[in-house]
Amino acid sequence: MHNNLKRRIFFAALTVTCIIVIYAEIFLWSMGIFEHREVTFPQALQVVVESLTTSGYGGFSPWESDFLNYFVLIMNLTGVVLVFVAFPVFFLPSLKGALEKSPPTKVTKNDHVIICSYSTHAEVLVKELISRNQDYVIVESREEKAIALLRSGMEVMVGDPEMESTLEAAGLTHAKTVVLNSITDKNISILFSIRNIHKTVKIIAVLEDEEMAKYYKLAGADHTISPRQLIGKSLAGQVPAISIKNSIEIDSTVELIEIDIEEGSELCNQSISDAHLLDKYHLNIIGAWQDGEFKSPVPVDLVLKSKLRLLVAGDREELGKLNKKAEANIRQFSRKLVLIVGYGLSGKAAFEILKTKSIEVKVIDIQEKEGVHIVGDIRETKTLLEAGVSDASAIIITIQHDTMAIFATLLARNMNSKMHIIVRANNIGNVKKLYHAGADYVQSLATVSGRMLVSNIFEDETSLAAEKRINLVQLPAGRLSGTTLAKSDIRADRGCTILAVIRNGEKISALNPKTFEFQDQDEVIIAGTDESIRNFEEKYMD
Repeated sequence: MHNNLKRRIFFAALTVTCIIVIYAEIFLWSMGIFEHREVTFPQALQVVVESLTTSGYGGFSPWESDFLNYFVLIMNLTGVVLVFVAFPVFFLPSLKGALEKSPPTKVTKNDHVIICSYSTHAEVLVKELISRNQDYVIVESREEKAIALLRSGMEVMVGDPEMESTLEAAGLTHAKTVVLNSITDKNISILFSIRNIHKTVKIIAVLEDEEMAKYYKLAGADHTISPRQLIGKSLAGQVPAISIKNSIEIDSTVELIEIDIEEGSELCNQSISDAHLLDKYHLNIIGAWQDGEFKSPVPVDLVLKSKLRLLVAGDREELGKLNKKAEANIRQFSRKLVLIVGYGLSGKAAFEILKTKSIEVKVIDIQEKEGVHIVGDIRETKTLLEAGVSDASAIIITIQHDTMAIFATLLARNMNSKMHIIVRANNIGNVKKLYHAGADYVQSLATVSGRMLVSNIFEDETSLAAEKRINLVQLPAGRLSGTTLAKSDIRADRGCTILAVIRNGEKISALNPKTFEFQDQDEVIIAGTDESIRNFEEKYMD
């Protein structure tokens, strides 16, 4: 950017100088020919500059000849063009860019996290680092991207993370952790550069393919995460009625599960109080998903509409009874057909889970490859018709571009209103759009990878359900020590729920809100959205 500015300034100055010199020569010549007056070159320069800046003409005006009068008029107009057109259009943008804050090429930090480089995977991670007051820097090789990140308020520097000089400028020798977030070959190159400088710094790599983990280990990575495969397996678990265990065990008796309210079930169109969920089943209703929005706490007068999803914790037998009540009284027992759109890492992981079940699975991909049944564009109705969309009970969409996924979801919903649509979103910002398009369940790849990274960076935080829509983490009780659940009122204040306490290595899930008091060394298991967990960390974590 700086070289471009210098180039613009040079050519602008050269252009203006040429105009002044040429006009001065013309004025010098025309004064002798048309006005019969002798003028020196410096005097001609003075007249030209005064004309271009429209500040006066000295003692040489008025002129008797039409040529001089027209020529002076042309010089005036040239001055107007330079001042009001050329300067704002060609010079001012560069000047504005130069005056704006530019990303640094070196930072001075200690005990910080270095992220090489920024992508959607790092979005959740950065938010978590900020909530924990953890210093960080993003090393970005693309200057335009670095400028955009800087303008959004992020800590960023410009440089090629493969270069040892860049890593040194990022403070590698004083860093806490390095996160590798690029393509495989570049990540491996960065790994060797890091180990040449710092042998012991913790390195966490985000894998495109979990089969590459062994090569990362050989190159010196401490931890690797495979969010694409994990989210694929999780999406397969969202296919209704195929007997995939989709609950999370809190302790030997208590589980956390999401329960769908189905049309025609005993619970459908009843409120929580009318269905006696709290007094009859002795469960802890954490919250409810409705139209892609998570509500916590939920009011007792909340009506359990079709497709509403409850997040519930409790005894597994009680949860089983509630789940039966949420199922439709009359179910279709026709052969199940599940479509998988996109046969990348997530699609393959979902297929590996589903192929062991008593259902038919068809894979759709835009490219012909082994394992693909239907080759075609998911945005075209003929592709879905060929796959048998009208007979499908569920469709899992795992494609690279969210824009295509949104349209594919809208198309699939229009062609089969009863089908369960499960979608992987690559960017968090597109989750709501997918719900509006007709999806029943959406999980963000950025959310999953961000949670996995956080769990590896902070030794005091463990993600127990990184692949779920809701976050379940184990954290120190922190400033909760000395208080009770009733006094802190975590659910109403922070929007998350404490499900259990770990004290002296044992889990305690039977917590009396009024009498159970937190102690200094306690750890808590908390369920909530990523935002509500961050709210808890900001208030109670040291």
